[in-house]
Amino acid sequence: MKKWMKFGGRVVAGALLCGSMMFGTAAAEQAPAMDGMEAFREAISMTTKQDRRVFRQDLLFFAPSVRADLDLIGQTLAHKLRIAGNLSLLVIDDQANTADLKIPFYLDQQKKSMTLYFKPDKKWYKFQTPTLAASAIDELATPDEQEADEILSTVKEVTVLRETDSQRTMLVMLNSDALADLVAQYGRKYPADNGTADDVELHNSFMDCLEAGVRRSNIWYTWTIDKNSKRTITMSYNLSSLLQETARVGLERHPEMPQDVAALLETIAYYSDLKTYTTFLNAKAVQKLDLPEEAKEAIAVDDLVGSDPKPVEAKAK
Repeated sequence: MKKWMKFGGRVVAGALLCGSMMFGTAAAEQAPAMDGMEAFREAISMTTKQDRRVFRQDLLFFAPSVRADLDLIGQTLAHKLRIAGNLSLLVIDDQANTADLKIPFYLDQQKKSMTLYFKPDKKWYKFQTPTLAASAIDELATPDEQEADEILSTVKEVTVLRETDSQRTMLVMLNSDALADLVAQYGRKYPADNGTADDVELHNSFMDCLEAGVRRSNIWYTWTIDKNSKRTITMSYNLSSLLQETARVGLERHPEMPQDVAALLETIAYYSDLKTYTTFLNAKAVQKLDLPEEAKEAIAVDDLVGSDPKPVEAKAK
């Protein structure tokens, strides 16, 4: 049962992964309205400094009897990333009982090491994710020529929705097949045995479902840039299609899953909605994000799933 609950959770995680893969460095020279693809190419190709970026992100997930809201604020400092936020959950069971949870969390990434701190009950726990850290480092960097070409290969169409002397807003429609190819490459580059999964079979199955789900999806986002400062102002992703199609693939390929998990995925596949909105703030908005004092004594765990996290066993010296 726990194994399949992990699979359901990774459907949502996969949507977030693809959302992060769509993220590009914002930059553009002041210019009159131009062709959509030309504007997009210009936006991802210009170099911009990434130090001291501050952003606010809100992710909303809706389904019958379930509502999840992920609200966070983060800051990049050279090759460091710090995020603090809350995950709010409202769940209604078959007897109309409600569970309203609020889980604070803190993420600290230093070069190739990333630690997630979270408080699901009265205690703080910490979970190390080295593979995710490596991926985050890549996302923080300005794309080189090869990476820019990869980003462009995932774009099917770009429409300039609004253009002023200082701002440009683009609607970006993605090429699902090209994006799915990048998901497959990511799975090979960051395998399950490299620090992010304790179940290789489940991890590989999930990545296969995610790749197939991406190929079926209609994925788009809007991107507003400041043409003078060469920075992103807002990004808004609609990931509902990606989430639904990945869940459908899981149902089709794994008829052996427990009935309650299948019911969960069926709800996600046909009745869910997932959207995220990111706003980049002035660097002075947050000077630093410090780890809460009580979280410094967090218990190390090797699993994020389950209401009773198991501490990591101490290694013999």
